[in-house]
Amino acid sequence: MDKEKRKKGEEYLKKWGQSIIDIEKIQNDINKAKNNNNIFTDIQIKDREEIVSAYNEVLDDIIENLEDYQRDIIRYRYRYKNSWQAISLKVHISIRQCFNIKNVVINKILESI
Repeated sequence: MDKEKRKKGEEYLKKWGQSIIDIEKIQNDINKAKNNNNIFTDIQIKDREEIVSAYNEVLDDIIENLEDYQRDIIRYRYRYKNSWQAISLKVHISIRQCFNIKNVVINKILESI
């Protein structure tokens, strides 16, 4: 695969994970503000589902065909921002195998985009 395409696939995974984290942080901030001030009681992120579904649309089909531990690797890395070393220890496989699984997912993303 072309290096630029692989880079785009990696960026897509990072954006997917970061968008979920950003949305959750915003909602948590809103909830904290709601607890402190009653004027914020009606504020909700209305398009959260649309934002998440946009990223999940491509990834759901790809990762549903993976083994459970492979899905966990992608989630740990791109949603929870764990290091490769921490992921390797959590799922009991080598760091190299983690990279191989990441590459499989990136290749599938590139095929579907």
